[in-house]
Amino acid sequence: MLKLNRPKAPRSLFWRTFLLLCGLIFFSVIGWLQSFRVFSELPYAQGIAQQIITTTNLTRYALVSADPMHRKDLLRLLAKREGLQISPHEPTDRIVPINTEGMNGLIAQKVHQALGKQTIIANRVNGKPGLWVTLNIDGESFWLQTRADLLNPPFGTAWLWWAVAAGVMSLLGATLLTRHVNWPLRALSAYATQVGQGKSPPPLPEDEGTIEIQMVNRNFNHMVQDLRRMEADRELLLAGVSHDLRTPITRLRLEVELADLPEESREAMVSDLLQMENIVDQFLSYSRQSYENQTLVDLAEATQQALNNARLKCGPTLDLKTDFTEHLCVVAHPLELSRAIQNLFTNAQRYGMSQDGVLRLSVTVKADARGARLEVRDQGVGLPDAELSRVVRPFERGESARTGVTGTGLGLAIVDRLVRRSGGALELSKNTPTGLCVALTLPLATESCKRRLKLEAEKRKAESKLNPTA
Repeated sequence: MLKLNRPKAPRSLFWRTFLLLCGLIFFSVIGWLQSFRVFSELPYAQGIAQQIITTTNLTRYALVSADPMHRKDLLRLLAKREGLQISPHEPTDRIVPINTEGMNGLIAQKVHQALGKQTIIANRVNGKPGLWVTLNIDGESFWLQTRADLLNPPFGTAWLWWAVAAGVMSLLGATLLTRHVNWPLRALSAYATQVGQGKSPPPLPEDEGTIEIQMVNRNFNHMVQDLRRMEADRELLLAGVSHDLRTPITRLRLEVELADLPEESREAMVSDLLQMENIVDQFLSYSRQSYENQTLVDLAEATQQALNNARLKCGPTLDLKTDFTEHLCVVAHPLELSRAIQNLFTNAQRYGMSQDGVLRLSVTVKADARGARLEVRDQGVGLPDAELSRVVRPFERGESARTGVTGTGLGLAIVDRLVRRSGGALELSKNTPTGLCVALTLPLATESCKRRLKLEAEKRKAESKLNPTA
C-alpha cells in the first residue's frame, strides 16, 4: 500500500503560533467581508433599482410633457448631459438580458414591481453594451439606454491600499503578540540549557509576566535549587567515600608488596588493588565539579595533547592513524575536554584490541554540519546495537561484547557528562568492518562568542588586578 508523506507542521512554537494567528486573521477577514457583502446587497440593490426607476419615469414624463416640436432637442440634451439614449423597440432586436442571480436579481425584482413585469432589463441590445430598459410612450415601446457601469460600479483602488495596510498591521500585531507569548518560554528554555550544561545562571524572575508564567518560573527555580543540592550532596558523598578508600587501598598495596607471597599471587593482588584504585579515581572524576571558565579550545590541538598524554606510540601492538583539521575552535572547559578525550583513548586501549592483539586506532578531527567532530574508531569486538545507548549511562558495561575486562561502567558516562556541559553530544555507532566508533561533537565557536569570551577574559583580568587576593 502506498503511504503518502504528510507535510510536517512547523516545530517552532513561534512560527506555529504565528501561522495560527495569521490563519485566524485571514478567515476572520473573509468572514467579515462575506457578512458585509450580504448585509450591503439589499440597500445597494434598492438604491440602484430606485435610480433606474426614477430615471425611466422622469424620462417618460419629460418626453410626454414636452412639445412634439422640441422632443428632438430634448433627446439630444438628454444624450449629451445625462448619457441617455432613446431608440425604438423592435421585435427583431437581439436582446441579452441581465443575469438575475444575486444582487442583480434583487434589482430586477424592484424594477418589475415599480414599472411592471413587462419591463425588459438587458445588458446588450443589437450588439451594443449598456443598461437597457424598456418604457412605453403613448402606447409605443422604446429602449432607454443608460450607463453600463450602473450595475457594476467601479470601486477604485482605495480599498486595496486599505486592505494592504490592514494586512501589514495585522501581521505586525501577530508577530508582537507571538513574541510576547513565546518570550518567557524562550527564556525558560535558555535557562534550562545552561543548567543542563552545569552553569549557574541567575534565577528566572518570579514577579514578572502572567500568573501562570510566575508559577512556572518559581517552581523551576525551586527544582533547580533541589537539583543543585542533590548534586552537591552526591559530590560530597562520592568524594568522601573515594577519599576514605584511598588510605586502606594504599596500605593494602604496601603490605602486599612487603609480604612473603608467591610472585603470581602478589601480582594478582596488586592488579586487584590497582583496579580498586582505578575505580576510586573514576568515582572522583564522575563526582568532580569543574569551576573553570569556558575558553576557546582548538579541538585538534587538544586531541593531539591527549594522545601525547595517553602515550600512544606506534609499535608492534599499535596501528594509529590520525587525520586532523586544524583551527576548529570550540567553546569548552579545557581540563574537562582533555579528560573526556583521554577517557576515549583509555576506553579504546582497554576494549578495542583486535583478535590478533593489535590496537588499530583511527582518530579524526573534522567539521560537519553540527560543528567540530572528533571520532575514535577501533577494530575490536564492538558492541551490539541494543547496547550502544545503554553503555553511556552510569554503571553500565557492555560485558557481553567485551569479555575479560571489568570496570565501574563510568568511563563513557564521564565523557558524556563532560561533553554535555560544553553543549556537545556523544554518539556511539558500529565501525566498519568491526569495532566501535565513538564520536564527540561540539558546536563551533562563532565570532560573537569569541568576542564575548575575549571581553569576559579582559574583565576577569582587570578584576584580578584590582583585587589580587581574590
